[in-house]
Amino acid sequence: MTEELKNKCELFERNRSAIAGKFMLEKSLMSTAAGLILTGADKEADVGKLKECRKILNRHTGFFSEYRDAVKLALVSGMALSDDAEQYIEDVKAVYKKLHKGHFKDNSYMVLAAMLICDLGRQGDADLIVEKHNELMKRMDKLHPLITDSEDISYVILLALSDRPADAILSDMEECLEHLKKVCKVKAGSDTVQRLSEILALTDGDIREKCERVIRLSDALEQSKTVSVDGYAFSSLGMLIGINEEPEVIAGEILGAYEFLKEKKIFGNDQDDKKQRLMFAELLAAQSLGTGTEVVSNAFINNAISVIKAKQTAAMISIISNVLPVVLGAVSGSDSSGAQSGNSSHPEQSSSGSGIEQD
Repeated sequence: MTEELKNKCELFERNRSAIAGKFMLEKSLMSTAAGLILTGADKEADVGKLKECRKILNRHTGFFSEYRDAVKLALVSGMALSDDAEQYIEDVKAVYKKLHKGHFKDNSYMVLAAMLICDLGRQGDADLIVEKHNELMKRMDKLHPLITDSEDISYVILLALSDRPADAILSDMEECLEHLKKVCKVKAGSDTVQRLSEILALTDGDIREKCERVIRLSDALEQSKTVSVDGYAFSSLGMLIGINEEPEVIAGEILGAYEFLKEKKIFGNDQDDKKQRLMFAELLAAQSLGTGTEVVSNAFINNAISVIKAKQTAAMISIISNVLPVVLGAVSGSDSSGAQSGNSSHPEQSSSGSGIEQD
């Protein structure tokens, strides 16, 4: 493991521990995700600032609010990284209102999508972005009704943010699904492959070549006999294909991060915990190798609000689109004791204000 990745992993552990120690939520996996958000921005967790942002969030939202349910710590972390926390939450609320129009139930995935738009400074384009998002979701649902659900929302917002036409995006997604399932015969489920197709369709280029790069990386990881690459740990590999290194080198970095997280007892040892650990290891490795989010940054950083914030913005986008939907699906399936499930079936939900906070 490179020194840069080691430092990244150690920062993540400090951030996760600091947040978990002060935000005693039932949905404890979100403190892990929040720690990763701060790590992606190369920031140490400032607990005082996070608590102040929580107070601002509470002032600007109702008690029974989608903003104060499962995504609270993600929002608080985004607010803490912004220049103006109060303006940030107001912008997110305004964009969410546009996304939510016509929907009966509150939806935490739409909050994440609103964060993506605001993190790129694209609030002024929200109407057009939402229109393109709705078109893509409608057409995806028509093509694949059994595997298109709320968990797709934040990925599809990324696609809507891109300059790629809807027809080109959907064509690439269909070719990716066809190639992986029928030609490569990958064992991953159709919903997993659809998530991967959404990530790979973000940028131009030969979609089959991008699929092959994911498979080579997956094979390199599997050859270690240490991890099993399936589910969201497989689809998340799509964010690493822009890194200019051999698959074996990238796999070695991922496995180094995986062992670090295992040694620090971050996540348990059942199958879902192992998949979550691998996914977090993938992103930590990605952040330390070049931009860490080249698939995303190539498409969107030119539209970001400043060059200085480009790397931070790219990391935030990758975390919100790749990690938080998985985490949100896991916590929505948790029981009251905090046990986490990897099953995330149609998590569109009415919101609640559950969670114990400790100052």
